[in-house]
Amino acid sequence: DFTSKLPDGGCRYAVLDVEINTKSGATTNKLIFIAWSDDNASVKPKMLYASSKDALKKTLSGINEEYQATDRGDLDLAEIKKKAGSV
Repeated sequence: DFTSKLPDGGCRYAVLDVEINTKSGATTNKLIFIAWSDDNASVKPKMLYASSKDALKKTLSGINEEYQATDRGDLDLAEIKKKAGSV
């Protein structure tokens, strides 16, 4: 599970390949850029990650959506898939 790789009290970026079901009933994969910035992280890493996020995203190709998470409860796979366009 990728969420175990995200540190408590820290910040990380992740790209997650999720399988979604489209409105037409087809199954496809989407790449989601996840910005993890734990609410309990100190201000300095939060500022660093926030300021560098867009520059990093621009260098990545094929990213369909961005998902921001600040709490473990935000890291629900069903919600991430919904953000990616799953029905």
